[in-house]
Amino acid sequence: MHKRYYGRISTTDGQSSASQYEDARQHGVHEKDIFIDEGISGYHVAPEDREQWRRVEHDLRHGGVLVVRWLDRISRRYDELHRTMRRLMEQGIRVECTLNGMSFDGREKDAIQKAMRDAVLAFMAAQGEADYTNRVEMQRRGVAIAKAAGKYVGRARAHDYAAIKAWRAENGASIRVTAEQFGVGIATIKRACAESA
Repeated sequence: MHKRYYGRISTTDGQSSASQYEDARQHGVHEKDIFIDEGISGYHVAPEDREQWRRVEHDLRHGGVLVVRWLDRISRRYDELHRTMRRLMEQGIRVECTLNGMSFDGREKDAIQKAMRDAVLAFMAAQGEADYTNRVEMQRRGVAIAKAAGKYVGRARAHDYAAIKAWRAENGASIRVTAEQFGVGIATIKRACAESA
């Protein structure tokens, strides 16, 4: 049975996908079967809009096992995670979480087992979205307090947006090619191109 690993990190600024590659290897997934989207928000970017997600889902279109660290790697939005998981299970894909050993199998026949699976899925989906929105709110509060105290200067930008935008224009490059050129995520290129547009 095909086994593929999907990982995602929200930003390449201070985050690394190394732990997810190691997680995949520890769970018997070969290097060529690991797909990780880097610099991609699990809240703002739908799975089908991510390059590596599309590749892993295409590879598993006839069934198999999708291994993830936690379901929030797929999506941090409640409804979106439900839709995506339902689609995967209807295709005969079994989703396994390495963090706690839970699995979600669309081939389950027993009604009680299906109800338990769906209840746990609902809880995990809600937890993923609640965790994201709580962290965003706490960050907003912290920034407001720092601004009120005159201590907020903002995060230093790690990349020269003007240089990124200029290189892309000069070379007529796609967002993906530009991201590869600068060694950054697609989201960074989109922010750079949107600035002062």
